[in-house]
Amino acid sequence: FRSVASRASKRRGRTRRAPVSARFAARGRAPASLRRASPSRSVSCAAGVDLRRVIERLCDAEDLSEAEAQASMDALLDAEPEQIAAFLVLLRAKGETGAEMAGLARAMKARGVPVHAGDDVLDIVGTGGDDAGTVNISTGSCILAAAAGARVAKHGNRSVSSLCGSADVLEALGVAVDLGPEGVAECVKQTGMGFMFAPRYHPSMKAVAPVRKKLKVRTAFNLLGPMLNPASSKYALVGVYTPELMPLMADSLMLLGMKKALVVCSTVGDLSLDEMTPCGPTNVMEVTPSGVKTYAFNPKDVGIPPCELSDLRGGDAALNARMLTDALGGEKGPVADTLMLNAGVAMAAAAQAESVEEGVAMCKEAHAKGLGGETLKKWVELSQTLKAAEA
Repeated sequence: FRSVASRASKRRGRTRRAPVSARFAARGRAPASLRRASPSRSVSCAAGVDLRRVIERLCDAEDLSEAEAQASMDALLDAEPEQIAAFLVLLRAKGETGAEMAGLARAMKARGVPVHAGDDVLDIVGTGGDDAGTVNISTGSCILAAAAGARVAKHGNRSVSSLCGSADVLEALGVAVDLGPEGVAECVKQTGMGFMFAPRYHPSMKAVAPVRKKLKVRTAFNLLGPMLNPASSKYALVGVYTPELMPLMADSLMLLGMKKALVVCSTVGDLSLDEMTPCGPTNVMEVTPSGVKTYAFNPKDVGIPPCELSDLRGGDAALNARMLTDALGGEKGPVADTLMLNAGVAMAAAAQAESVEEGVAMCKEAHAKGLGGETLKKWVELSQTLKAAEA
């Protein structure tokens, strides 16, 4: 990577509303990143969490500690819809902190179904919500990374903010997307690639889904997905849909114990994307246990030629499946270049390549040999065999 000082909050050519923390500061309250949870008004981490008191604190723009957020989320998953809505909206209005997000994630994972796929698996995942309409870049990149030698455990769902989610396109490709934990682990072992369907691995999401649908505004749950990998991947390439959310995602992932994660957001004109593309430079926040580094990265520096965003546009599951099949099978062009870019960077982040240059080179070689298509074929066949055995 070429280290260049970069502020994730800056956007070229756009006028944006001040962040929530700044609006609270204007009212005489400190930004969320500088406030501390009140020690005198703690919330018990035991079963009897007083949600009314927690909601009162959020009304006063008080931050919760990580433990308090975890206990509150655990209680909310059994609470009334009105309480869930109040908590999520007030947390958003106050401005979520990294500690709060980490606590929410820990509560969700504690109720989830774990997958034991090894300590070295990685995930390439985005928050969604960028409205770019691109083909499923992170999903295709995962398959190519597996073809190049990585071990990938991808966590995903059906479409929420786009025409086609990761589960939708994988299903169109023939993958059995709802395998149980043993089946996923076996897929990773034999093919290097596994997929964990979010509803199966996080059944407690059912309590929150109707509330989110009715609220129709961004809440903490829009950011939680990349933090909830059931295989507890310690390496990840995580895309967010606006640079303003990069610090929050980075802080959250560091508190959750990631060995290395790259939080990225690329800008194309007035649009921000939750993935890396050859269309232009990408803002990066590199997360390790020792801290967070911020810089910019240009795909041209690793030999990826530029393209237009329209070159990456997808559509429904059938169209996206055809586009990924062609790209993974060895077809050259912007889609293949984008998969090589994201897969190569992810392999470097997971220490499965010595550098980004080496990671991209490994993915270029795998692509040229058609190994992406071969890996997909093997994965489809194995997943369907394992699914039949589960029935």
